[in-house]
Amino acid sequence: MDKDTSLPQILDLHQNWKFRDVDSDTWHDAQVPGCVHSDLYRHELIPDPFYGTNEEDLLWIEQTDWQYRASFIVSEALLAEDVVDLVAEGLDTMATVKLNGQVIAKTENMFVSHRFPVKALLHSGENLLEIDFANPWDAIRARDPNPKPISCDKIGGRTELRKQQCSFGWDWGPRLASSGIWRPIRLEAWSSNRLTDHLVTQIHDAKQCTVKVDAQTVRRNARHSITASLSYQGTLIGETESALGDTLELTVKQPKIWQPSGYGEQPLYELQIDLWDGDTLLDQRTQRVALCEIKLDQHPDEWGTSFQFLVNGRPIFAKGANWIPAHSFVNEGEALIDDLLDSAVDANMNMLRVWGGGIYELESFYEGCLERGLMIWQDFMFACAAYPGDAAFLKQVRAEADCQVRRLRNYAHIALWCGNNEIVQLDRQLLLSNKKVRRAYEKVFHEILPNALAKHLPGADYIPTSEHNPDDTYGDTANPESGDVHFWGVWHSRRHYSAYEEQPHRFFSEFGMQAYPHVETARTFTESSNLFGPEMDNHQKNGGGNQIIFHYVAELYRFPKDYAATVYLSQVMQAFCLRYGIEHMRRNMPRTMGALFWQINDCWPVASWSSIDYGGRWKALQYAAKRFFAPGLVSVKWLGKEEMHSSSNTVYNDTTAVEIHTVFDGPKRCKAELTWQVWSIGMNEILTEETKSITLTPDKAVRRKKLDVSSWLDSNGRNDLIIRTRLSSEDGEMSVNTTTLTSPKRLEFHHPKIKAKVSKAAGGQFQITLTSDQIAYQVYLNLADAIPHRFSDNFFDIFPGETKTVTLRPLETMTIAQVRQALSIYSYRDSYSD
Repeated sequence: MDKDTSLPQILDLHQNWKFRDVDSDTWHDAQVPGCVHSDLYRHELIPDPFYGTNEEDLLWIEQTDWQYRASFIVSEALLAEDVVDLVAEGLDTMATVKLNGQVIAKTENMFVSHRFPVKALLHSGENLLEIDFANPWDAIRARDPNPKPISCDKIGGRTELRKQQCSFGWDWGPRLASSGIWRPIRLEAWSSNRLTDHLVTQIHDAKQCTVKVDAQTVRRNARHSITASLSYQGTLIGETESALGDTLELTVKQPKIWQPSGYGEQPLYELQIDLWDGDTLLDQRTQRVALCEIKLDQHPDEWGTSFQFLVNGRPIFAKGANWIPAHSFVNEGEALIDDLLDSAVDANMNMLRVWGGGIYELESFYEGCLERGLMIWQDFMFACAAYPGDAAFLKQVRAEADCQVRRLRNYAHIALWCGNNEIVQLDRQLLLSNKKVRRAYEKVFHEILPNALAKHLPGADYIPTSEHNPDDTYGDTANPESGDVHFWGVWHSRRHYSAYEEQPHRFFSEFGMQAYPHVETARTFTESSNLFGPEMDNHQKNGGGNQIIFHYVAELYRFPKDYAATVYLSQVMQAFCLRYGIEHMRRNMPRTMGALFWQINDCWPVASWSSIDYGGRWKALQYAAKRFFAPGLVSVKWLGKEEMHSSSNTVYNDTTAVEIHTVFDGPKRCKAELTWQVWSIGMNEILTEETKSITLTPDKAVRRKKLDVSSWLDSNGRNDLIIRTRLSSEDGEMSVNTTTLTSPKRLEFHHPKIKAKVSKAAGGQFQITLTSDQIAYQVYLNLADAIPHRFSDNFFDIFPGETKTVTLRPLETMTIAQVRQALSIYSYRDSYSD
């Protein structure tokens, strides 16, 4: 017997929008979803907010009330349904919603979705929807007439509103607090009943997985039933039916298990949930499902209490970075997400942390991570300051937590939920001394948020803050024995980069080093090359940031000869420092089980800690991450240290030996060869070389060799030596590393003659084969005229006798002649004058 359908009717309301300043009579076309800054710029009513110092002249936008309106046609068929709802998934932020002149709602939380019954106000034909946005400036002052400056908000008051916190400015982002309809908006018309939500839970054993589905509906009707089916690549795996309110169970025998990137494949099943009235289909939902188990494991061990993620029972070293909104104007960032996620996987990452000062990300982000094997650490959107505790504010927090947990709860690759970013770390004394502030903190982060998880996602792992000391709520948040740490001794405290090796922490969820964006990216906001000029200075949001960059560049390298060399050396320095730290963290496995550096991306063109600049160009750090996050890693550790005695400006270095380590987190044991060489720069030859056959065991860091270099120090001197290490398997090179025995600035590199041969490769790509007559340190390949491209490797070293092959993927069609003409090759020796 044929089945009938009576599915909800959907009318997207993304067309015919106009906007205006409420004090203006002139309406302009608007884009929905979107925001007022984008709409103003599209109509050339404001200059490019990212260019020069324009940001400073646009504060008036957040002080202005804005109105959006759209006319739309409603059919008789839509009005024939029993119920018509207006669904607004995201309004930013203080909004009054009117339909055909009648106020239907007032909202005040950017992160809450809304559903309003509106059938009584609709009529057949043309209707008018208006949304008035009160400005955030006045909304803040209605709650706090005299806001005080707080972390990353020089004007103050950002914590009063449930709005993207970094839109009020951060130490890497502009103050461009916008308004608008930032997520989809539509009419949904339905009769009888509809699905509202569902929860998917999984029970795994050795041979099968039981998938439980709890579906919620608006109404309970004894005639209605639910069916759930699970398919894989178009093949039905199982189907079941139940009455409303019952749990549906599907059994998957020999399930295809989702694994993090680098640990296996990412198979995705399709779940379909149908709501029936007899033989009539009333509603339907589909969702892709990853079958996997991820748990935060905190068990007592010899060092304290572990902080590691068990994925399908296996301890996983989390390799990745922190994620901020991809664009200051959220909807414009959606087009950037796929490339950023591809870049994360290309750099051997397996986890991203959605940082708590931005947004609960768009669906395309979560789906993209699911496809690519990227686990997610999910912050709630609170960051770096104490928040209010009044009843109105707490009501908004409850609604937000309920909304976002229900929205995201079926993403099995969300490994952890975290209440906030750094509130205890930054406001510890205030929390200890002020009972009102402490009560508000505990109400939100120890009650409302975990309660929302317990209600809507039982069993979810949660920590109240990051960094977090589970042994003492208001104690020192950087506990080396448990919890996670944000280590900023290198950068903010200007400690020597070797301070990373002194940190034994269990999980590093933030740490970083700044570098300048590529020259081509900087040219999108200024023609100036003066790093201390007003335009460049406005794109360095961290106080003292330029001085700190130069501090670390001067510690490691010679003085750059020009602006391009400064950019280059800042990036080489950033990569060097993070490589040094992360190699230590990986060598320290299983005591340390995670390294998420700050940060992978930018929301505008800026000097920042990012590994990929706003233009999508990989900095040296992103290329280095591909190497230091590789499944097989060879790493060299100094047995000693280098110190500068400031009083006499002399260097002390007691390193006479090094240790050679391997780290491996591949899928299975494998045979490998470990080679080490000691080179003389001046003689341009190998002083000693040895190769050793070894076995790499998954999830093991092993010290393989103590290499005494004292005899070569005596004969050649510290400034002449470089150690070259290589790890290879039968499948090819796994890892190669270069280690100096003093700061690179003290080495006397010769000008290398680098030869490049360009040949065509498949798919419009090119192969570039490079050789050098001298040691070429930190070779940087680029294409002229800002031609968009991606190299398979960059900022690498070439030694005499080696051949380095790199794949070039131009993002626009190029001929081999054009590649040869555009290709530039630059090394460390080119960055400073003789």
